[in-house]
Amino acid sequence: MSETSNYLSSSDGHFCDVENCKIRTSLKLHTFGRRFYSCRYWSLDDDCACKFFKWLDTSICCTGGAATAPIVIVKFNRLEHAVEVANEESKQAHALATATLEKERVTKRKYERAKAARTISKEKARKLTIAVVVLGVMFIVLLILSTRLGEVKIRQMCLP
Repeated sequence: MSETSNYLSSSDGHFCDVENCKIRTSLKLHTFGRRFYSCRYWSLDDDCACKFFKWLDTSICCTGGAATAPIVIVKFNRLEHAVEVANEESKQAHALATATLEKERVTKRKYERAKAARTISKEKARKLTIAVVVLGVMFIVLLILSTRLGEVKIRQMCLP
């Protein structure tokens, strides 16, 4: 980064100076920890954004920042990796939960179908039981009637 820059933004018509800026901290390896002024409209992704910049301190190199930067970067990379692993585990857990919910829905549908089939089977069994009982009663009545009416001869029933 340069030591200082002035920038007149044509889109907003503002002139950046220290009073209108935000104080930020450098995270680059060689200037790690150094503080600087930058326009509050600054954006890393926007090429048209204001690029005003001025170091807050006057030292060219921050020795403490240069010494701690590798340690912080290693920790940061480790934390980023942990976040990636956690996100992946979260995605897997979400996929597993979705699959489990789908299996539960399928199982509920099968249970409802089996319950309906059981109800129909019970109703058929009840109707068949009634039919068997009625047939049994009719058979017994017919048997009783045939033994009582057995004394009546068939000849007596015929006309002369």
